[in-house]
Amino acid sequence: QSITEPYIITAYCPCVKCCGKTDGITASGVKAVEGVTVATDKSIPFGTKIYIDGAGERIVQDRGGAIKGNRIDLYFSDHQSALNFGRQTKQVKILN
Repeated sequence: QSITEPYIITAYCPCVKCCGKTDGITASGVKAVEGVTVATDKSIPFGTKIYIDGAGERIVQDRGGAIKGNRIDLYFSDHQSALNFGRQTKQVKILN
């Protein structure tokens, strides 16, 4: 698809506060990696590459209970970085 749509982008890390656990293992079974992992709703399959304006290319590897529709959760390796990112609206393109 070459369509770009606005998404609400939030952030999370592997801490208990963000995930309820601390092992960093995603819903797809792989270990989350900063700069790679994002969580989306089930409409976007695991392994899908996406491009987030200002953040670059990421791979859908996780899910989140509050992640519905045009919302993406970016993975950060530490809680402060996730807090610093906050909540932003960005253009997103599904690459495959």
